[in-house]
Amino acid sequence: MSTSSGDEITLVSRTAVPLPSTAAPLPDRLPCCGRTSRSRRNTGPSRRRFGRLGGVVVGVIRFELLGPLRARRDGDTLDLGAAKQRAVLATLLLSANRPVSAARIVEVVWQGEPPANGTNVVQKYVAGLRRVLEPDRAPRSSGELLTLTAAGYVLALERGDTDVDRFDELVRQGHHQRELGDLEKAAATVRSALDLWRSSEALAGISGPVFDEARREFETRHADAAETWADLQLDLGHHAGLLPDLSSLIERHPLSESLRATQMLTLYRTGRQAESLEAYRATVRLLKSHGLTPTAQLQTLHNRLLNDSPDLLPAPARQFSSGGRVRIDVLGPLRACRDGELIDLGSSKQQAVLATLLLSANSTVTPERILAAVWPDDARPDNGTNVIQKYVAGLRKVLDPHRAPRSAGEVLTLTDVGYRLEVPPGGSDLDEFAGRIIRARELRAGDDLEKAAEELESALRLWRGEVLTGFVGPVFDSARDRLNDDRASALEDHAEILLTLGRLDALIESLPAQINEFPLRERLRAVQMEALYRSGRRAEALSAYAEIRRLLVDQYGIEPSQGLQSLYARLLDDKRSPAGAASPWEGNSLATVPTSAPPDASSGRPRRTRGQRIRLKILAAALPILTWGFACGPMMGVLAWRRRSRLLGLAAIVYFALQWTGAVLFSQSPEDFSGIKDDIGMSLIIFPFLACSAHAAIIVAPASSAAERRLAGASRRVAREIAARSPLDAQRLGIGRPDLPRTFDDGGLVDPNHVPAALLAKVPGISSQHAALIVIDRTQRGPFTSLEDLSKRGLLPHPLPASIADHLVIVDQPTVTEATNLPE
Repeated sequence: MSTSSGDEITLVSRTAVPLPSTAAPLPDRLPCCGRTSRSRRNTGPSRRRFGRLGGVVVGVIRFELLGPLRARRDGDTLDLGAAKQRAVLATLLLSANRPVSAARIVEVVWQGEPPANGTNVVQKYVAGLRRVLEPDRAPRSSGELLTLTAAGYVLALERGDTDVDRFDELVRQGHHQRELGDLEKAAATVRSALDLWRSSEALAGISGPVFDEARREFETRHADAAETWADLQLDLGHHAGLLPDLSSLIERHPLSESLRATQMLTLYRTGRQAESLEAYRATVRLLKSHGLTPTAQLQTLHNRLLNDSPDLLPAPARQFSSGGRVRIDVLGPLRACRDGELIDLGSSKQQAVLATLLLSANSTVTPERILAAVWPDDARPDNGTNVIQKYVAGLRKVLDPHRAPRSAGEVLTLTDVGYRLEVPPGGSDLDEFAGRIIRARELRAGDDLEKAAEELESALRLWRGEVLTGFVGPVFDSARDRLNDDRASALEDHAEILLTLGRLDALIESLPAQINEFPLRERLRAVQMEALYRSGRRAEALSAYAEIRRLLVDQYGIEPSQGLQSLYARLLDDKRSPAGAASPWEGNSLATVPTSAPPDASSGRPRRTRGQRIRLKILAAALPILTWGFACGPMMGVLAWRRRSRLLGLAAIVYFALQWTGAVLFSQSPEDFSGIKDDIGMSLIIFPFLACSAHAAIIVAPASSAAERRLAGASRRVAREIAARSPLDAQRLGIGRPDLPRTFDDGGLVDPNHVPAALLAKVPGISSQHAALIVIDRTQRGPFTSLEDLSKRGLLPHPLPASIADHLVIVDQPTVTEATNLPE
């Protein structure tokens, strides 16, 4: 592209930003990265590459624009000086290999408010940059990286000297690999390009119209690459792990119909058709608010989703031979094996590093993310990067023992910004679990229910206990919640298939344990009610509904979903469901949104806090001891009645019988009293009250940490659903407001728009300093419209760690109509 008369700062992009005519025309640029060809570099001296040792370039500076502006020499970050000096460098970078006059730099950096001696100020900042970028330059020499010509200052760069160059090259390679049919490699290459972004905002912290235009162009190219990567993941069948990444990408590029189409198709392929259709409706609402309408392609996809078009399903998962390959399992205690032989994974910290990498398999993980996952904020090692390197080296030795020294390896590789664990299809139980779930849903859609049930049973057998056993921290807790949710969905699918097949006895036997594990999953409750009813146990079916309703009302102040209420009404009227019905109800597993505030604490039993439950535990343990065991029977009887537990009732009878038998023996007259009777009587008194004390402490103790996490995660999901559907109800319930008195349990959510800094600092991953900055920022710049704003404003890292996002919620302001109905 040739320029007309006037000065131009050319973006490292596909377009240029025209600037006022204050200098001579700039030369043509190459299509890539806005630099001139070597034959046209006549504006300054040729550039040398800072010297070579044995043919290897040393001392080369790399510039990074995809985030806060940064320059690095041999991996060391350079101090680029004050904000204005950094802006001068950014101006030169955006017009790399082209002269930019001092007057133009003043106009771009000072935005129409130039200093009195602008040229001298620019000279001062350029001199400062030269000292940093070319410390060995002789005094008063022209230099080789940053030079002064008759037309202005020139920053001479080679291809690949900026992260934007590397981003463009990786995306180009990814497209080429895709054309050749190597989808795995193409997806990995494009992912590496996206991983070069250190923030959602390029040139973060540098303001001005020219830089804003550059940011918009960079963001467009990021969106294009993100769409390509998402399409590749969809083509590869990696549905299970794609949805969380899609959500964050859509938050960043809300108007990208390609990303939204991929999200709709991914939801559909994972058996979540209702959510897929809701995603389309949300897209329509968003586009309408911008005066737009969906494209014909998106409308066509919506129609195909409505009609369950068979061509929407993916091809069957590819099989591979794992001979000699490593398999890593986390659905239980972490383990790795090669050809059936277990591999020694080393210390607990080294295993935690491996687990972190596996949770982001086939994606680059930065050392900072590994540190945040493995070590708490107050216990991170001072030399964290070196510690990570040591553990990665240890993992490489055991996972890839035949790797040549200093080679990249095949299993655990090093990238420009971190580490990458390569896991082929079927290389982990996570991948196998996801593949079997997808296959089961395909079979179910084809009415092959027997094989679908077998696939689901095989998938569920992969679980060997609590997922990620032994790993603690917000990152692992969030992953556990997500994977447990996937397991619950698989159990629901399996139960519905067994119900359709008429295997009622097996269902009735297995469902209580599953419901105990996932007490808020209404689909499991619905299948249980239907199975009991079809087995002639109508009273138990109605009792099952009463149990789930009591749980929802007492703990959340909400009624069961409309689907479950309809099923209950049908069973109450003694009406059987239509023959062959695949599911006893329709709708999702979330309870309906309440239309009014929850009942007062007096109208139901509010959920006790952890401190209250601990005090109750102490009281329950002390009561049998203080009464010499005579309170055991009555106390267990009360617990049995409240919990409707036959086992506790039996325990109450046993304690009562033992205690009173001992009392009778001990109270006999002296002439009938022998040493043996004395011992037996005393034992029958002492043993029951000690056993009862321990028993009572156990059954009223706080729930296990795993159960607490599951319940809190479910509470947060319900609360988020309420906040999304009805901000008015969310305000009434106090969702995200732990600073207000309330009876609703939202699982510990915090709204960063309202809570004070002290409560924000209690969110895992947010320090007191971060919390203070968030409060200051919302006061000065207004409320956050989404969680992504916390990253966009530079207050928290990008992408926002799942451990933080899982505990935050943005409750929108009610509409004017709703707000007028708020209680005084």
